[in-house]
Amino acid sequence: MASAAQIELIERTKHRILLALWLTGAVLLVISVFRLVPWVNDALSGKPEYVRSLTETFARQLAARIQMQSPVIVEHDEHGTCQAVNAPPMPDQEIRGTIYLLTYSEQQRLTCLTTYIVSATDVSGFPTVHTFTPAEGKNYGPRLLAAVKAIPETRIIHAYAPEYLKRLHWRYNPHFPLSPSEAASLTSQSYYSGTRPQGDSLSIDFDYGELRAEVAQRHRKTNLVFSWLLVGGVALILFSLGKLWLLYRLSSQYSRLYELKLTPGVFLKANIATELDAARRQYFERQRETLARLREREKLQYLRQTWQEGLRSALPNLADKQLRGRVQECLECDLGDLEQLKCLWVEVQERMGAKTPADKLNLLLESVKPYTTEEEFRVGRDETLAMLAKSGFRAARSFAIALHDQFKARAREMEELERPERNIA
Repeated sequence: MASAAQIELIERTKHRILLALWLTGAVLLVISVFRLVPWVNDALSGKPEYVRSLTETFARQLAARIQMQSPVIVEHDEHGTCQAVNAPPMPDQEIRGTIYLLTYSEQQRLTCLTTYIVSATDVSGFPTVHTFTPAEGKNYGPRLLAAVKAIPETRIIHAYAPEYLKRLHWRYNPHFPLSPSEAASLTSQSYYSGTRPQGDSLSIDFDYGELRAEVAQRHRKTNLVFSWLLVGGVALILFSLGKLWLLYRLSSQYSRLYELKLTPGVFLKANIATELDAARRQYFERQRETLARLREREKLQYLRQTWQEGLRSALPNLADKQLRGRVQECLECDLGDLEQLKCLWVEVQERMGAKTPADKLNLLLESVKPYTTEEEFRVGRDETLAMLAKSGFRAARSFAIALHDQFKARAREMEELERPERNIA
């Protein structure tokens, strides 16, 4: 049997689970928009950094080309001028090392590759001297152990075509082969300056697929986060639905105790505590009505059996043939009218001569028992016997008959009033 506290706990738990489901569903809807709507997804992924991807790919390949013998440093310089190198050449015997510096600008769509040389002599007086520190930029080559001063030797500026950069976007659908005009629109421009001939400069070939993957790297990470959030949200919804189903089964078990059919719709929309409380009251009321009808039926059955046994025992002693015929006819019909059976039984008792008027009245009052409580029957019997002592047998008998009719009418009226209530319920 479920207590009120258990039912209230079920109701509170149901509300918490439903709230969690609504919130999770709303969050999943928002995340789905972030993940599946292209323009929203692209905005959250950030603006594509085409030139950064090109420059870092260039730096990795350059470091591999020179076999990691010199530092290859990448820096973001959005407003750099990247001026031409006009310094005089330096003798090879004075060169102690080389440092490659790549700067890039997304707005200007260019990468500037500058080759710096570390001289054995003091270069502090050169106007173009650059001091490199171990923490400078992003180094793809061997790490610097200390600050190094170097001067530029050569500089190459790569200016990328807008059409070429556009084709690196992750949503662009490439098609091949390219027409001559399309190929011409993708060509990047290079500008060289330095103390050595251009033929000594380094050349790097880019892989189109690898570049697109590099550009889309942040986009893929963002989508991976959204995908895991969607998976986690769906798992949370499934877990919450499982908990809700268990609560529904538990509530259904409690409702069956009180003959209440609890549908999923009622479980979700209604207050379980209120529904079960109403069902409990109705169940107990039906039980009380059933017990009352059963007691009344047992009383009537007891009276019927008592009167029938009295008539059977009195039948051989009846001298009046007409009365004997009526008694036999009544006994042969087991389901005859109870009122008729009572009247016949009272008449037989009177014919056979009951001992005293009080005995006759007590026999008559037995027919009142099915319609009264014990207290009402006792009060009615006392009043009838008082009437016998005061006014005689006839008046007392009339009072007992009136008492029987009164209680019987009350019982019928109560039955008529209860019948519409049961129909409404």
